[in-house]
Amino acid sequence: MKKSYILASALILTAATTSFGQGTELFISEYDEGAHQSGVSYNGGTSNSTGNERALEIFNPTTGAVNLDSYSIRRYSNGSTAVSEEEKLKRTTGSNVLNSADVFVYANGEATITPILNNADQLGARYQVPGPNTLQTGGVGYFNGNDALALVRWTGATAGQGTAVLVDIFGVIGQDPGTSWSAQDASATLVTSANQSLIRRPSVSMGTRTNPQPQGGTPTARTGYDISAEWQSYSSAFPAGSTTVDPASQSYARLGEHNDYAGPYGTYAPLKTLEKFNSSISVFPNPASGQAFVQIKGAKVGSVTVLNGLGQTITAQPRGLNEETVSLDISRLTPGLYFVQFISQDGQLKVYKELMVK
Repeated sequence: MKKSYILASALILTAATTSFGQGTELFISEYDEGAHQSGVSYNGGTSNSTGNERALEIFNPTTGAVNLDSYSIRRYSNGSTAVSEEEKLKRTTGSNVLNSADVFVYANGEATITPILNNADQLGARYQVPGPNTLQTGGVGYFNGNDALALVRWTGATAGQGTAVLVDIFGVIGQDPGTSWSAQDASATLVTSANQSLIRRPSVSMGTRTNPQPQGGTPTARTGYDISAEWQSYSSAFPAGSTTVDPASQSYARLGEHNDYAGPYGTYAPLKTLEKFNSSISVFPNPASGQAFVQIKGAKVGSVTVLNGLGQTITAQPRGLNEETVSLDISRLTPGLYFVQFISQDGQLKVYKELMVK
């Protein structure tokens, strides 16, 4: 089976991708964001809640054990395109690997309720506090319904070394949707990133590798990002048919397992080939005005496409040589940040790079 690999050289990407392929890479399998009030005890909590009962679960759909040393989790707060916080994935005890068909649970360090604490493999660092597992500062576990999250795999031996590759994205990096990303699924159930426990649909076997188009429309008729396409709600702080919040009614019963996964298991995806392809391409000058150039050394590129946040494109067709320079006419583009997509001649590799037009 032909495998394709995508590398994010930029912090945000601009094309949607399907997530129903062979399971060759870890992905986020559960997202829990509650409406718990500080000072109240919930669900057998060890103490009164701090209001930070949140967790993420990561699933291994490959046929082998995966070393977690090269992985990190990021938060992009309130529509930011820059990383707000980033933490390495690190088990509290035991070997830092994730076995085939198993899950890893990252939880807020101030969580108190039993279902989260009993399943947590890692308690995140406190907000804006540096620590042994932080690449910027702690606080990823303080996400709210309008924050985008990303699972990152680094090409070096440990997180923070080499190139950061986004292997899964929750939400839309660069968009603040207000309260949440939300949409009704086929059964008319509202799926939302606020005050719900969400699991990835059983058929999803790989993460969202490129940033979706911003959410638009209404919950019953979405344009752009549709959270219900890959996620389903199994519990809410708002009981069915009620407009009154009841955090105690929210269940976390699925946290710690992804047993209904129905996708294919695959061989762990290598990144060295992808990194080599990425390093062989450069865009200059940057910023640019009127014309920009792409220099290719040691790779065969099949297509070059300049994209903006609205999906507008400028394309160029390289000759497919190992070494060449391709010119891009950007004279009609308005000033701003764009992304240049490169696809290899055989279609298996895809990378993105930033281009600032002035």
